[in-house]
Amino acid sequence: MRKSEEGYTLLFVLVTLTVLSVLAVATIGISLQSNRLTEIRETDIDVETTTQNDLDLAVASLQNIVSKTTGTSPTTSSQALFENLDNSIVLPLKSIVPNVTVKLNETASNVRVKAFDLTATVSKQKGDQPTIKKTYRQRVYLSAIPSFLYYTLGSDDQVILNGAPLIEGNIFSRNALQATATPIFKYNNEDGTFTNTKALPYIAGQVRVFQEKTQPLLKCGDYLVCDKTIFDPKGATELVSTKETLVPFDFDYALNDFLKLPVNTPFTQVASALKNSSIPQSILTGPFLTELDTKRQMISPALNTGNTVTLTDDLVQETLEPLIINGNLTISSLNPLTQPLEIKRPLVVLGNLLIRGNVGFATTIYATGTSRLDDANIQGLTSTAKQNTLILLSKGNLVINRVNKFSTPQTTTPDLNAFLYSDDDQKNTIYSVGSTMNVRGGIFTKGELEVNAYRGKLSLPENAFPANVTELEKLMVANKSPDFEASRLRMAYDATVLKNPTALLPLNRAVQLYVETPKRIQP
Repeated sequence: MRKSEEGYTLLFVLVTLTVLSVLAVATIGISLQSNRLTEIRETDIDVETTTQNDLDLAVASLQNIVSKTTGTSPTTSSQALFENLDNSIVLPLKSIVPNVTVKLNETASNVRVKAFDLTATVSKQKGDQPTIKKTYRQRVYLSAIPSFLYYTLGSDDQVILNGAPLIEGNIFSRNALQATATPIFKYNNEDGTFTNTKALPYIAGQVRVFQEKTQPLLKCGDYLVCDKTIFDPKGATELVSTKETLVPFDFDYALNDFLKLPVNTPFTQVASALKNSSIPQSILTGPFLTELDTKRQMISPALNTGNTVTLTDDLVQETLEPLIINGNLTISSLNPLTQPLEIKRPLVVLGNLLIRGNVGFATTIYATGTSRLDDANIQGLTSTAKQNTLILLSKGNLVINRVNKFSTPQTTTPDLNAFLYSDDDQKNTIYSVGSTMNVRGGIFTKGELEVNAYRGKLSLPENAFPANVTELEKLMVANKSPDFEASRLRMAYDATVLKNPTALLPLNRAVQLYVETPKRIQP
């Protein structure tokens, strides 16, 4: 009996040892497998990090290249970069980040914007692990389109909002946005006063201020609290600080490029450089300019016209070649709104520009002097396959004079379908108190931009106009409105400007870099 029990005990011990051995082997196998999976995961993370770091390095290197086109003393330009992309972009990046391939995306590029696809591929293997390989692609854009074409309202100095405009789109102000409830105005050469803290500026978009978050983004007057509550809550206004500096627009560089002159030609020598060039030149025999052929040419006014050319007829022949006016230009139209004077070719005015009456534009205009819109109704043209609006670039001050006093604000048809830019360091001021203004496009200035807007329903026949500024003030108080639809200045951004032929968009000297999020490319 004892031997039988000893046999069972031995058998139990052997079975137990076998089970423990199996468990030990399984545990060791699991441990080894776990270590292997951990090592594979570490390699996977290493490959992921290396790939992302390579792309980040490529983008940083590209940013360093384009930064040489900006600042007070740029060492290169958009034109220089774009003329030889292999030497200026592709080869430098390849030497810095050999794991990243750089390829120009022809489909997404044009003469003003260059799109590059950066592709980073990294593969690693440790020991007997499987090879881990990852590929990421990131698209970057180099844009020489001026930043101001992306804004409804802006200044490379400061935007000042006096009163309650209605603005749909983004605003840029390099310094803190200044806002008051008191629009500035004159009537019969007398200063008026009016304050309405209940009529709040309506802004449907972002107010981007180039300030650190610790610095004030707003400066206020007339408001008890200076924060987002000064904006109409129906407008969904975002007040944000931005480190994305607005690249200053180099008017002289853009003008030289447009005229196909050496880009470093001094502004004061542009006229003489054109006279000494091979561009066909002629002198008008009378004061009026009529339709010409589509070749690039320079027209000088007749000696008895006070250095001014007057345009009263259509220029409907579409061409990318500008007509150069060696003097002042007046564009004057008595046409009805339903049939405006049509201008479809680019113009360069070596002097002052005056636009009045009903004019439809599908072009770009440079003016080296001041630009005045004197009761002008500017429409976009849909009867063209090319540009459908006006881009006006003025070296001097921009004056917008509306004489539609005490009329009802337009809510459907814009008065001005245009992007207007002034390169003048002095303050530009817009008045929409007695008169009204409806802009579809944008207004941007190098100097301060002050906007004055009354919100109220002043609709009076001419025989009922107020006798003096005191009577006007009484009318403004009696007819004031908190409703944003009653604003006498309405502005809305027009994104179609960026779909215009890029050759007619002004070329900025500085290049801005826009970066998309990297995307995983499957092997």
